[in-house]
Amino acid sequence: MDMDWILTVCGFVGFAGLAAFAGWKSGRPRKDSLNAQWISWPLVTVFAATAAIFLLIHILGLMGIHTGQRTLSGYPAP
Repeated sequence: MDMDWILTVCGFVGFAGLAAFAGWKSGRPRKDSLNAQWISWPLVTVFAATAAIFLLIHILGLMGIHTGQRTLSGYPAP
């Protein structure tokens, strides 16, 4: 396997797992305490899911599926 595939798939699995964990963590009820919550779990969910989507698009590009505007316009692919 090529190094691009290994890093991309590992990153996708990691960010997808982080998005799932942060989504679960943000859905739990908050404890009533005076301690400040240091991590905004909904924000972590959004950033991790966005990174996972970008890595999924990169995986599709590695598979040879062209994404983007060049496929919709009349320009030839390089």
